[in-house]
Amino acid sequence: MTRKEILSGLWEALFIVLTLVGIILVSPFILIVGVFGFVIIVGARIWSRLSLEDVLYERDLPDHAVFVGDDFDIEIRITNAKPLPMPWLRVADTIPIGLEVQDARMARANSRAALELRESINLAWYERVHMRYTVKALRRGYHQPGPATLDSGDLFGMFPKNGVVAQPRDGVLVYPRTVELPDFELPSGRPIGDNRAVMALWEDPNRPRGLRDYIPGDPIKTIDWKVTARLRQVLIRTFDPSVTQYAVVVMDVSTTKYLFTGYSPRLLERAITGAGSIATHAMKLGHRVGLVTNGVALRQGTHMVIPPSASPGQLGAIMEALAMIRPVSPERIDRLLEREANWAIPYGATVVIVSAVMSPDLLEVAERLAIAGHPVRGIYVGMNEAPEGTACVPIEDMGTRFHLPIPPAPRPTVGDAFDDDFNDVDEILEDVELERGEASFERWRI
Repeated sequence: MTRKEILSGLWEALFIVLTLVGIILVSPFILIVGVFGFVIIVGARIWSRLSLEDVLYERDLPDHAVFVGDDFDIEIRITNAKPLPMPWLRVADTIPIGLEVQDARMARANSRAALELRESINLAWYERVHMRYTVKALRRGYHQPGPATLDSGDLFGMFPKNGVVAQPRDGVLVYPRTVELPDFELPSGRPIGDNRAVMALWEDPNRPRGLRDYIPGDPIKTIDWKVTARLRQVLIRTFDPSVTQYAVVVMDVSTTKYLFTGYSPRLLERAITGAGSIATHAMKLGHRVGLVTNGVALRQGTHMVIPPSASPGQLGAIMEALAMIRPVSPERIDRLLEREANWAIPYGATVVIVSAVMSPDLLEVAERLAIAGHPVRGIYVGMNEAPEGTACVPIEDMGTRFHLPIPPAPRPTVGDAFDDDFNDVDEILEDVELERGEASFERWRI
């Protein structure tokens, strides 16, 4: 029991005693004081009990993904949909440390992975308050604000009441950072000119080749009637076969040689930044891009393998997979790549391997892929000197290019807890004004 609850109980007992004394002594003054005080206490209890009834708390997050370093807005709406005013309302909304709320009052939360956004406001009857905050994305991943707690009570602060907001916990998806790679060249099966199609599965009408004599069985629609009439010889139009380039980014989440030695957050972010940057660059070049990684998603328990595709949402799927990767994996990348290569890597597809370790076993699998007809390139992002590549698998050290500083976690700007001791109404209202942050406030009657 808190000090405030003990004090309220003593006041309630005092007024009851005064009422009884006034009745026994037949003293109108004492009786009036006792009854009046008792009515105030009962009214305060009823007010406190109803204070959080018909209070709606809404939090609007962006409906699209953002990148690390981007700013976006979070809007919070609090509605008092009852005829009873709220002289004071304290809000504490849990914000993950991957998001930094700017110019706001932030306090420590129960979890080390979060802070509490705190505001103190008052609401008239049937009033709505809009609060808008600017938030910076600091860490990749899926960040879910909440839960939020509300504290309110009677006008005198004698009987506080608190509650937890029951609402769906929507989140913000934060993609990893990427860097531009204007001079990065993907190895190709045919370095000069377009890739040669091994089998002409279908012809592309946008790639005309020339004319040839008609052969029985050729489609009638391919006959060039104008040239046929002029030369009096049946000729048909021919086209080059359709050409599609595939690129598969292979990302190793291992940052140390042995799993029991832990992991390096810096090297992991290098690898993720490199994989995302290369995938983005390949999509810009018109490749069908896929991803193979031994990383495990935060909300799943399986490895992420995304076959190459040219669909509009392919890059988003790859970036989402990279955003959700955990720091460790129970399986080595060379074993995963050897098992999944047959269906995840189309024949002739370019393979780019991004790793901070580049183990001999991984290089051996890369050699077999190169022998099987895949152009392979290794990208080393570790701290040490890059291992020697081979004629089939060249290795380039791009660790410094993909190194982006990890921003520090946000720090609290206020104390750990609200002040629970109120002496009078003026102190309550003064606290409401002092504890308001720098958010954009708007008030609306409903």
